[in-house]
Amino acid sequence: MSTDPSDPVLRALSAIGPDSRPRETRPPAPADAAPEDVGTQAAETADTAATTRPVTAGVGGSVGPVAPATTVRTRVLLAGGLVEVPTPEPADPARAVLTDPTVAEGRRFCAHCRRPVGRATPLGPGPTAGRCAHCDTPFDFAPQLAAGDLVAGQYEVQGCLAHGGLGWIYLAVDHNVDGRWVVLKGLLHSHDPQAQAVAVAERRFLAELRHPSLVKIFNFVEHRGADGTATGFIVMEFIGGTTLKALTADGPLPVTEAIAYVLEVLPALTYMNDNGLAYNDLKPDNIMVERGRITLIDLGAVSAIDGFGHIYGTPGFQAPEIGETGPTPATEVFTVGRTLAALTLAMPMDKGRPRDGLPTPQDAPLLAEHEFFHLLLRRCTDPDPDRRYPSIAALAADLAAVLREIIATRTGEPVPGLSTVFSTARTSFGTAATTVAARPGPDGSWLSRTPPTAAEIVAALPVPLVDQNDPAADRIIAAAHSQPAELLDLLGVLRQETAGEAGPPNIEIALAEVRALLELGEADTASEKLSRIRLDHGHDPRMDWYDGVAALHTGRLQDALAAFDAVLTALPGEQAPKLAVAATIELLDPHGPVRADDDAALRYYASLWRTDRTVTSAAFGLARRLRATGDAADAVAALDQVPPHSQHRDDAQRTAVVLLLSAARPAALDEQTLREAAERIATLPARDPDTLRLTALAAGTARGWLTAGGRPGDGDFLGVPMTDTGLRSITEQSLRMLARTVERPRTRYRLVDLANRTRPRTWH
Repeated sequence: MSTDPSDPVLRALSAIGPDSRPRETRPPAPADAAPEDVGTQAAETADTAATTRPVTAGVGGSVGPVAPATTVRTRVLLAGGLVEVPTPEPADPARAVLTDPTVAEGRRFCAHCRRPVGRATPLGPGPTAGRCAHCDTPFDFAPQLAAGDLVAGQYEVQGCLAHGGLGWIYLAVDHNVDGRWVVLKGLLHSHDPQAQAVAVAERRFLAELRHPSLVKIFNFVEHRGADGTATGFIVMEFIGGTTLKALTADGPLPVTEAIAYVLEVLPALTYMNDNGLAYNDLKPDNIMVERGRITLIDLGAVSAIDGFGHIYGTPGFQAPEIGETGPTPATEVFTVGRTLAALTLAMPMDKGRPRDGLPTPQDAPLLAEHEFFHLLLRRCTDPDPDRRYPSIAALAADLAAVLREIIATRTGEPVPGLSTVFSTARTSFGTAATTVAARPGPDGSWLSRTPPTAAEIVAALPVPLVDQNDPAADRIIAAAHSQPAELLDLLGVLRQETAGEAGPPNIEIALAEVRALLELGEADTASEKLSRIRLDHGHDPRMDWYDGVAALHTGRLQDALAAFDAVLTALPGEQAPKLAVAATIELLDPHGPVRADDDAALRYYASLWRTDRTVTSAAFGLARRLRATGDAADAVAALDQVPPHSQHRDDAQRTAVVLLLSAARPAALDEQTLREAAERIATLPARDPDTLRLTALAAGTARGWLTAGGRPGDGDFLGVPMTDTGLRSITEQSLRMLARTVERPRTRYRLVDLANRTRPRTWH
């Protein structure tokens, strides 16, 4: 598709700015902002008042306030090659060391009760070490290790990199492994030897994690300070790159880059969740970019899913229910949504952290510009964890689809992809010329407008896919092509075979039965069954989908629209609900609103057609909605985008001819429009009945133009001179040939009579 502003698909929606638009700036956090009190959930911070050298450095832990990278020599492709992003050069580890490792007084809080400690008084500056006046917990904000200290006889400390919720993070050299750079991060309970030992034992499982997007854990060691206190440290790889937090220093990232970065780390979260672990602390500070490698750093907050105890996270990113539920897949999804929001929006801040909730589209133009991205953020951060994505993998699939739609919108080039939830459309609907424009033809009936019916739409819509992980999936898929009645019998047998298993009836079998009932036309029975499935299995967008199909079957269009809209809200990246919503709106309002920007059906058809040129129903739907708002030229241009290899290419050309010839009364048309219609007719099969009808229509329209005073130029029209005699001749010929193709005698006689009245006058 062309990126020219005259492109009909791009003009169908509001103007969209490029990714390189000026970034919005976010207000700076107040210097004395305190982490939000989360009870037993200690907030991981990465704040320090230390002076830094002008480099960007990443560590295998929380990152201090280092300067943004200024040298970018390469760009890499992420998200399966869809998005090109800048890649900072790796930092020199030695230059990442802080020159003055101190923690500002405004950021000193008790690790236990989260109240301020170490603050200045009229008598002088606050102490860096002491005991909390509220709970008597010791605190010490001075580094425990100094340059030159040797930890565990192996790791020589070079200095401090940053200060986090668990204390200082250090850069060291591993003398046992070729002098490689490593990061030392302290564990909790340095003042409690027994608790320290437990903490070390609990964290050792992190060394077993192996994923390309996870920072590597090399070792767990102890170091005794001058007072004899043993402190445990995690030894991690040093990653010399830039955090996404640093990349947003000048404002939000372009949305495509932000999504691409996050998509790169979601497989790591899935890997951890599949192994019963939750990362717990996803945020821009903990995602590092280094020469195309996108890495999750700081595994200090990792814990077991559904586990309790010490749960760490960051206010503004952590799910509100985690204190009651413990880490779950839903709490992980929440952190992804908040991270995406922080990367792409100028989020209102509260105590240095993003405020709860999302900005409105009125306050954040990006959300108005990309409504499906907005819907995705809303689902990720829904206060009800049951309404979020069920897993990181499900979120990743939908996020990738949203990214494709955004790229297609911004570049004007289709970016199709396969769904993991729905099949492709089973066929197309509304692809005949008679669904788009209304104009009487030569025989008085052929061009009367007949929009798609609910039955045609239902037959064409995609269907939900069977969950491949379900034990019954293979047998359901094998039986899927059976006749509906036969399929019900097969599913009944399969249901009996699984009836002895614990728990409710298998959801995939039940949903397959619903689909079979709908194909048999038993919509009421299908709806009753869906109600029982909900009681057994809770919410699933596929249930809403089948509710919508059942409502279409029974003519309850408002109910169908509500059901399909619920699917779109839950799966904003999917094509199927966009197509279903747009088609249902057409059934409710076949002519469309006067203003194109008020037409949701037009927006959704345009989105589908921009993204995937195989969704031909969307091209014709877009043409119908554009024609309804008076944009016949744009409707023709949209139909011209139907690919030459499509089985509906000729249908698109026929429809374009009808639109051209019906754009105005013959007297108001111009010769160029008439000749364009004739040229399109010449590309169609010559003896096809539809081509013959269009030839007669075009010749008759041209005669009307001549009669109204049109003055033709040189050249033939439809293979004959553009004169009254020539046009009458081709009209008569087309009508007589068309009559030979008609089976009904009355219609045949009518066409012959019309040919006789149209033929050129002769004198004898």
